[in-house]
Amino acid sequence: MNSYPPGGIVDILARALANDLGKAIGQPVVVDNKAGAGGNIGTAFVAKAVGDAHTLLMGASGPLAINASLYKNVNFDPQKDFTPISLLAATPLVLVVSKKSGFATVNDLSSRLKAGNPMAFYGSAGAGTPQHLAAELFLQKTKLVSTHVAYKGGAPAVLAVLGSEVLYAFENLALVNPHIASGALTALAVTSLERVDLLPDVPTVAESGVPGFEAQGWYGLLAPAGIPAEVTERLTQETLKIAHSPNFERLVATFGSRSVAQGPAAFAKLIAADSEKWRKIIVAGNIKPGI
Repeated sequence: MNSYPPGGIVDILARALANDLGKAIGQPVVVDNKAGAGGNIGTAFVAKAVGDAHTLLMGASGPLAINASLYKNVNFDPQKDFTPISLLAATPLVLVVSKKSGFATVNDLSSRLKAGNPMAFYGSAGAGTPQHLAAELFLQKTKLVSTHVAYKGGAPAVLAVLGSEVLYAFENLALVNPHIASGALTALAVTSLERVDLLPDVPTVAESGVPGFEAQGWYGLLAPAGIPAEVTERLTQETLKIAHSPNFERLVATFGSRSVAQGPAAFAKLIAADSEKWRKIIVAGNIKPGI
């Protein structure tokens, strides 16, 4: 199950895994897209399939670590209603500005925000998205002020930066990298704890004067709660083999992710830790979905 529309990172990962997993277990693995409500619809569908090892979820950090703190009723508990199999990718965002801004560093941007300029807007793919929360985390940690403009997706937010409608945005590397390569956008920093291989000269936000800053989207395979232990073990073994194969590692690298698959325990720990992290940011920022 993919809880997002076709063509995005979640869908690409789901189809790549499904192809190899089907071969490994000797039966077809079909990707079904149930998009909507920020990933909540498809995620809730799998949560209700208790004990059904034939219904799997390519989960994402939005519904699994953020949405429970955003929406009043998500109809699932990320930490109780699923059997984590393995994390598969962790993708950094990139803090970008228009080349026309003249900014070259995070400090340049911070200086502009400290000046209290009323035009210091930032764009995101929508209220409550990982892109929005990354910016909110940045503002809370630096105690800077900037006005949020929510767009209907990452592409319109990037166009807004290119057109100087907004000053900056935190966006997925795959979406902004072509504009960075063309020189239209300047990458000020990446949101991972370590630099990204695709942008080796771009520092992290933490390196740029915001210690401990990290904001990544992540994706992984889960089953409903209550599946047999032996099935969990088999799924884990086969998924880890695929995740550590050269082809799959090359795929996740195109999204800026390193090889991060570690199995159920590490994945469960990440879900719990990020759920608490983003809950605090959402409460402190009084963030509401769709606003």
